[in-house]
Amino acid sequence: MNPVLIGYGETSVGESLDCRYEELNMWATREALRDVDLEPDDIDGLIATAPFRTERFPLPRLIEYLGIAPLNFAELTGVGGASHVNSIHRATNAIENGQAETILVVAADALHSDIGPRTVIEELSDSVSEFEEPANIVPSLYAHVANWHLDTFGTTRKQLAEIAAIAHEHASLQPAERAHRQEAKSADEILDAPMVATPLTADQCALISDGGAAFIVTTEENAAELDQVPVQLTGFGARHTHDHISQMPSFEETGAVEAGQRAMAEAAVDHADIDVLQIYDCFTITVLRILEDLGFCERGDGGDLVDSGALRLTGKWPLNTHGGALAQAHPGMPCGIFHITEAIRQLQGRAEATQVEDASTALVHGNGGIFSTQAVAILERGECHAD
Repeated sequence: MNPVLIGYGETSVGESLDCRYEELNMWATREALRDVDLEPDDIDGLIATAPFRTERFPLPRLIEYLGIAPLNFAELTGVGGASHVNSIHRATNAIENGQAETILVVAADALHSDIGPRTVIEELSDSVSEFEEPANIVPSLYAHVANWHLDTFGTTRKQLAEIAAIAHEHASLQPAERAHRQEAKSADEILDAPMVATPLTADQCALISDGGAAFIVTTEENAAELDQVPVQLTGFGARHTHDHISQMPSFEETGAVEAGQRAMAEAAVDHADIDVLQIYDCFTITVLRILEDLGFCERGDGGDLVDSGALRLTGKWPLNTHGGALAQAHPGMPCGIFHITEAIRQLQGRAEATQVEDASTALVHGNGGIFSTQAVAILERGECHAD
């Protein structure tokens, strides 16, 4: 059985959706099922994401709430922003192994309204090792890498800010319900935002949002009966290297090097074959480093790649065409799933104002922790066999 991704659903995103964790997951699930004309009883597998706060038995609770029991396959994922790219691989493997036929991958949370920005920041601070204090918030840890890049290669603060400007430009073209921040911003405006951790201003850090999304993976035979363009996973790679940044093997190379090489080799594609990039963007420096490690430019040349215009909507490799975590939405752990639903939307030709012409191949990347876990998937548009 050849598994394919066949459709997706998204909630609205923003600051105060007045929904709890379970309700947002239900919303995303309902939209995904509606998108491909399936019923809850058609689902026999689930991959979900744990809520930001600690809960007792979150997976069975969510299964019960969604009303999709019994299931043949179910698991909870928790490798941060790499979770959902990894989930594509887990879901396709489960179907290939006969563990399930139709798997729902869903992730949603009320990070802004139910938990609140202050609590989020405090809990993230508590997760940092005492040996890495006083640099004890996540932005400051990424700022170490940003400062290293600026000092080592002469990358400019404006080049980093331009990555956020691209995100805001693409988010500004989205429908209101699909983007937390809809206003376009210049690199200079990005630089004028309040400083969080030098050189990263607030607009260069991921949002704190409510929202979520879901997508469905099923057999090619099932997909042939549905009026949807199937999306195939043709290559996948992952690499796990460390937890704390003090244990990062080197700032010069992340696990994305090997993960990307594996994914592209398995898919038998090279950089020229990629039509659209969905790169996890918790911070602008994340995007810059990952682009280099994936081989879209040489190490140290990320700033020049940004300046070239290649990452804009009309460029060679349109980047995060939905706006990403910097401008579209960042509900915490569920953030990376939006990069996948946007890739599906692009490959199915449904991206409207940000549609990349003739997009047939997408690279989707996930980053967990402080450059800790890297996952890369190559997705390709398949043939629709519905009558």
